[in-house]
Amino acid sequence: MAMARWTPFFAQTLNDFEQVMKQLFQDVRPRPAAWAVLAPSFPPVNLWEDDENLYVEAELPGLPAEQLGVTVTQGNQLTIEGDRPSPNLAGTWRQQERGFGKFSRLVELPVAVDADKVVAHFEQGVLALKLPKAAAAKPRRIAVQA
Repeated sequence: MAMARWTPFFAQTLNDFEQVMKQLFQDVRPRPAAWAVLAPSFPPVNLWEDDENLYVEAELPGLPAEQLGVTVTQGNQLTIEGDRPSPNLAGTWRQQERGFGKFSRLVELPVAVDADKVVAHFEQGVLALKLPKAAAAKPRRIAVQA
């Protein structure tokens, strides 16, 4: 004779109810758009440094240079902002993954920079910034006396 596990009726009913509720809440939970997972911030930015400068590159395809603004505040806060114009379409959107309109990205820099000496180039949709470090942030060689 085969052994069977005894499950009280109410336990099976509660288990079924729990499974239905989990499925219900999983179906209504808001999910991020695919592009939001891939690009959580716009524009995407690379930041690196050497002893004298910080370097920033930001990808801004399709943005006219005159719609772009770059500011440095408080010595270490870089703001990149702009307005990408929306295309004039004669038809209906079938898929839209690129954003349009105003954007602003604040990047906190690891050290203070000299805002008066920042150099910016915008070519082929890539913004390249050279941000000289402030004198207080540069490494100093200390002479050791023997």
